[in-house]
Amino acid sequence: MASIHKTPSGKWQVRYRDGSGKIRAKTFKYKYKKAGTDEWAEKFKNEVEQSLTDGSYIAAERGAVDVPAWVQQHLDSRVDIGVTTKNRTQGIINTHIEPKWSTVRLSEVEHGDIAAWVKDLLETQSVRSVKKIVGVLSAAFEAAVRDRRVHNNPCKGIKYPKVTPQRRIYLSAEQVEQLAAATLDDRQKLIVYTLAYSGLRWGELAGLRVQDFDPLRRRLNVEQTIVDDNGKMLVKPPKTHEIRSVPVPKFLVEMIAAHIVGMDPDDLIFTSVRGEPLRNRNERGRWFDQAAKGIGIPDLTPHKLRNTAASMAISAGASVLSVQRMLGHESATVTLDVYAELFEDDLDEVAERLDSVRADVRVREMFVTPIREGESN
Repeated sequence: MASIHKTPSGKWQVRYRDGSGKIRAKTFKYKYKKAGTDEWAEKFKNEVEQSLTDGSYIAAERGAVDVPAWVQQHLDSRVDIGVTTKNRTQGIINTHIEPKWSTVRLSEVEHGDIAAWVKDLLETQSVRSVKKIVGVLSAAFEAAVRDRRVHNNPCKGIKYPKVTPQRRIYLSAEQVEQLAAATLDDRQKLIVYTLAYSGLRWGELAGLRVQDFDPLRRRLNVEQTIVDDNGKMLVKPPKTHEIRSVPVPKFLVEMIAAHIVGMDPDDLIFTSVRGEPLRNRNERGRWFDQAAKGIGIPDLTPHKLRNTAASMAISAGASVLSVQRMLGHESATVTLDVYAELFEDDLDEVAERLDSVRADVRVREMFVTPIREGESN
């Protein structure tokens, strides 16, 4: 399948036909193993014959594309991610991947190169941020493996320092009232109440239309989301592409009903003071961040009010499935992974119920006299 020939210059050339029948050649200084080098003709001959036999052969030019070019191509081809994720990924490519790997080919990247890069990144980035950065490169390498450009993903198996999980912020009902009171007008108060008691994402809140509000059933129907694509507001499907119905407490139904008086069905329920779609950055800068600081919780963000909604729902007796549907999680498993700590009280209740079950059995046994052998009723 492959042969070794000595060239006029005294070097050794391995010639072979690849899987498509094309004749290829690679030249080496040594025919056999020599101290100080990992490349010699006999070794390459054996490796290429083995790869052609087992079907793992990859032509050198397949992995010759520069890393940033392939990562960009992979991102541009993805249709499974939303605008926000795509913009965030593009930022990672521009800021971290392009400067580091601009002159490096896919086939040249080794696991040790990634490990050294991670070490450098950790000097200026948090562990969480570094994982996201490397995750972008890793996803592109996985695509390269599937596309038969490289044999494996060098990002696999990278070790990271252990970090203390971030503390989630759960507001009490009293703190929600304080936050609402710290706002500047009724529009802002309604935004706070809706986020805290419905668990909507910001884009879902921004996308709510009058027709999505069902006061009789006390529901908000999430059918679209509005996202900020580098300054351009786009209407998109919900994050999981599934329309869902979110329960709304009576007091909030009354507030929303009063707010939409005179509006048309297609009108957005929540807009800026100028009547434009809500922009998270603008609303935070104008009033939300100041209100959060005013109640002594400067780290609070609109998105983190989802935690409060989940906490209050669970405290009110909502099941995992109900919370999952309310928040729009992909599965109940995701809900448990995120909010397992909130269900710990349920375990205490389970133990108490099990105690009650056994106690009931013991009580029944006290009033039942066993019939001895030979006796009759």
